[in-house]
Amino acid sequence: MDAFFDGLSNAFSSERLYYIKADEGDENLREFLTRTEDDPTTQALVSTYLLKPKGKADIDETIKGLSASLLGVSVCLKPEEAKQDSNQPKETQSLDGKTSRPNIIGFVVLGWGGIPANQVVNRRASIGIRLDPEYQEKGYGREAFNWMLDWAFRYAGLHTVFLGVFPYNEKAIRLYKSLGFVQEGHLRETRYFNRKWHDELLFAITEDEWEKIRGITNAGST
Repeated sequence: MDAFFDGLSNAFSSERLYYIKADEGDENLREFLTRTEDDPTTQALVSTYLLKPKGKADIDETIKGLSASLLGVSVCLKPEEAKQDSNQPKETQSLDGKTSRPNIIGFVVLGWGGIPANQVVNRRASIGIRLDPEYQEKGYGREAFNWMLDWAFRYAGLHTVFLGVFPYNEKAIRLYKSLGFVQEGHLRETRYFNRKWHDELLFAITEDEWEKIRGITNAGST
């Protein structure tokens, strides 16, 4: 019986991070998005939208999409990790001065906006991530991505997790490949950016492939 509960105590956290549900009323999440939504480089790398300054309506739309997803979570530094990070904000206390505020450094999302009921049978969902530029190149993105993949295949019953990425996002492509994603194809000239057309590369990882990476055998046996 103990083996059945292995890992549940840390189901909502990983080595250096913990994850909280993205809700529309979360002011900490809104503060993070207000600070990072306008970053032009981030927009160019992860968005298909027109490059432009973002306002409250754009942030409302992002929060709405996150909260309605199969799972959208804020990526937060554990307190012990935050103390060691040079980018840790000086003010981390809530307004009452007692409870520590989550140190949100990004979000990771599965099934953006929710999966329609008539598509649930396919057991597939998209995955995406955004990190504050100041917290990139530290392995946090890889850690959060791995956590979400584990959640998708262990608890959500998914068979396939997929994503799209543009060829100029070379760092992301290297990350996805190292996590076990396989390129399945591409869509030609779907992104017009900076006076040039770009293809969209399609990557996915299946439950069987994830099991091999994690060394899981006899999945589903009792």
